Amino acid sequence: MKDNHHPPLTRTLSACLGAVLVLATTAEAGSRDFAYSYETTTMPAGSLELENTATWEKGIEGNSDVGRFDIRHEFEYGFTDHLQVSFYFADWSYTKPINESGKAKFENVAMEAIYNLTDPNSSPFGSALYGEITAGDHLLGLEGKLLLQKNIGRWILVYNIGGEIRWEGDAYGDDGELSQSAGIIYQTNPSWTLGAEILHEIALPDVSSIGHSGVYVGPDASWRKGNITLTLAGLWQLTSLSTEPDFQLRTILSLDF
Repeated sequence: MKDNHHPPLTRTLSACLGAVLVLATTAEAGSRDFAYSYETTTMPAGSLELENTATWEKGIEGNSDVGRFDIRHEFEYGFTDHLQVSFYFADWSYTKPINESGKAKFENVAMEAIYNLTDPNSSPFGSALYGEITAGDHLLGLEGKLLLQKNIGRWILVYNIGGEIRWEGDAYGDDGELSQSAGIIYQTNPSWTLGAEILHEIALPDVSSIGHSGVYVGPDASWRKGNITLTLAGLWQLTSLSTEPDFQLRTILSLDF
């Protein structure tokens, strides 16, 4: 006789499997596994996250003794399941030359949007479009990127390519930059991912000529527990640009609500 109080075993297993997949996808979409590259997944609709990014650069302004912190405070919101919008309500920096007092400076505010085109979990590869507008004192910047992602078991591979143009100074002179980055990580367990990233930047002085080119590479790690995610990456410069940092360390602390 059929038991009306207990669903069939196959139905129960299917429901449990579906719940696990939904939770896994939600966790992946609401966290950063890379510090310099973006993934193509976006936050679920209605989700809110506070993200704090700190980047320490050593060896800037042609002086290996000069250090600088760049700090970004950001609210991210899942506008739809495919559109994630962000507001950087405070971008500021702190520069500390050797044997001199440090100087803090407010830089700008910014708006960012990521639109997911294809999901790496259900498509051969993931893709998304990234856009950002930056505004500050005598500063206006526009940035766009194409984001690509491939998931292979516990491995995640990403590639970003794009460009930026900035108008700044009293005369609002323009300059730009082309950039591409790639990363690979392996999920060792539900809490940890380990991998590496590479970053390539090309300066465009006055947006009319090709300037110097810098390449950076280093390890990447991410840890998550509950609604907290911490991502850490350190990049060393492989080229010999005296005006660019020799080393940079970035941490991203995220809190999901």
